[in-house]
Amino acid sequence: MPTSRQDRASIEAATKAYQEALAKGDGEALAAFWTDDGDIIDADGNLLNGREAVVATVPPDEGELRPTMNINESRLRFLSPAVALEDGTVEVLFPGAAAPMTGRFSAVWVKQEDRWLLSALREDALGEPSGPEQLADLDWMTGEWAATNNMAAGVGEGDAQPEITITGRWNSSQTFLIRDMRIREEGRVILHVTQRIGWDPLHKEIRGWVFSSDGTHGEAIWGRDGQTWLAKSTITSPDGTQQSSLNIFTYDGKDTCHWKAYPTHLDGHGIPPLDMTLNRVKKEASAETEAE
Repeated sequence: MPTSRQDRASIEAATKAYQEALAKGDGEALAAFWTDDGDIIDADGNLLNGREAVVATVPPDEGELRPTMNINESRLRFLSPAVALEDGTVEVLFPGAAAPMTGRFSAVWVKQEDRWLLSALREDALGEPSGPEQLADLDWMTGEWAATNNMAAGVGEGDAQPEITITGRWNSSQTFLIRDMRIREEGRVILHVTQRIGWDPLHKEIRGWVFSSDGTHGEAIWGRDGQTWLAKSTITSPDGTQQSSLNIFTYDGKDTCHWKAYPTHLDGHGIPPLDMTLNRVKKEASAETEAE
């Protein structure tokens, strides 16, 4: 089907401009690239409205490191004079990761009023799943940990920080790692989050399931990159909204772990990145988490 060089050049320019807006955290500019009914199906199968998912993107704070994305190659095919399909591969490098994660995508571009806009985006899973034998490599997460340098959502450098403790232990058969996070203010627990991490034989990958005392729940896919563990999570709030993030746990091989989390696709609600240091204070979990 004959197409003009101008249409191809226009889509290539739009793709470049989209990446630049993403790097700047310009949510309004990103939303302008989408049709009203454009949608995204991410690598976990979540269906999101395109404009709502990207408009929540915010500029990075001064000195804040963000993931970088590079499209290595793509193929553009015109299905009609006003519809084009782009297939390609992408690399995403997250701060703290030793190597980029790779994946594939398919994007549908449609021409409206002489502008090429995104109508659909389909993502393939990033990276390769870990084997079941690697579950035991998470043993370093056992014991009791306390958070320092907590720059979590809504916490500024001069703000009073809540006390955050995380305990980890294996269940009796060593098939699940059980983690409990408690957030306290003035000595009172205001949020209790329980997580189980284990091998999922159905999907052939390590998965984690999270349940919070406020009704929030979610799951994550885990993978290893050297001394760094990556967990891509999707969380559902009690009001039905969803948030997804890429969690990076960098372990020093002793008693310190650096935990960062970066938002990915969001259900119209922006959340800032999380950045904190976890220090192990006890080798074994405290008595309050011993019972299953």
